[in-house]
Amino acid sequence: MDGVFISTTDARLIARLNRSIHEHHVRMNANYFAEYEEEKMYEAFLTLMGRPGHHFVVMEIGATPIGYIWFEEKVSEATAFRQAVRTVYVHHISIDTMYQRKGYGRRVMEWMEQWALDHQFKSIELDYWMINSEAGSFYEDLGFAPKRQIVIKTLGE
Repeated sequence: MDGVFISTTDARLIARLNRSIHEHHVRMNANYFAEYEEEKMYEAFLTLMGRPGHHFVVMEIGATPIGYIWFEEKVSEATAFRQAVRTVYVHHISIDTMYQRKGYGRRVMEWMEQWALDHQFKSIELDYWMINSEAGSFYEDLGFAPKRQIVIKTLGE
């Protein structure tokens, strides 16, 4: 189950690998997420790949890409309000549906943790939708703990 991790700038590949996680989000909250359209995803990822500190890494089994992780190096100076920040922020982790529930997501996150340590980061942050209890359990099993909570009040419905 080891897999190979390859940095990529192939926005088309990331757009395709994004489909399973995006459609999962649409099923959870169709009022918030737009339907998956590969061409729009491609254009969005093409733009995102040009941002400094953003990384896209594909996991391959054999020569088959089965998922990806998109993360950002967040480094900022101290201000009057907070200490300096040096963390890795995971924007997406996506594993193709054929490979889910086989330990590959865990392997991607283990790779992420080693990358962060190798680059002298002291923490990894991410967020997930509270309705996604499976994601909550997954991240809790990996040692993630709540840091902050965002709440919403819907008006006029």
